[in-house]
Amino acid sequence: ENPESTKPKVSFYEGEKGMRQAYEDTLTSSETILAYANVEDMHKGLPNFFPEYYQRRGVEKKIHIRCIAPDNKTSKDRHKQDKKENREMLLIPEKEYDFSPEINIYDDKVLFASWREKMAIIIKSKEIADFHKKMYALCWEQAKLEHKKLKKKIN
Repeated sequence: ENPESTKPKVSFYEGEKGMRQAYEDTLTSSETILAYANVEDMHKGLPNFFPEYYQRRGVEKKIHIRCIAPDNKTSKDRHKQDKKENREMLLIPEKEYDFSPEINIYDDKVLFASWREKMAIIIKSKEIADFHKKMYALCWEQAKLEHKKLKKKIN
């Protein structure tokens, strides 16, 4: 193992072009991407980017994604495309859990993206990624309960 490859690394991306570059990196994932995402803000932040991006990620790259998202209209619409886009999304009540930044956890990396500030940071560190994976597992269990409650309200 090359010691350079295990050294933590931080990459910073700015503006619309930078955001796209940061997202391109998630397409290198060899495992399920774990995401917290406000779909509405993503679509506002990079108009026209995501539908085509989802297609490339989900279909061509066969990368599966798990996503925890506030239950706004855009999230609900995307949620309907989950099967087609190789994704499993849990909706949580926007009233209590609204957030804008996005986090993607994959391989030994964590991507933080701020749509409103148009910047992204990718931290490459096995230790930090492993920690975030554990915390995601914890959040996923809670999100399942919230998602069920929302479904009951709808039906």
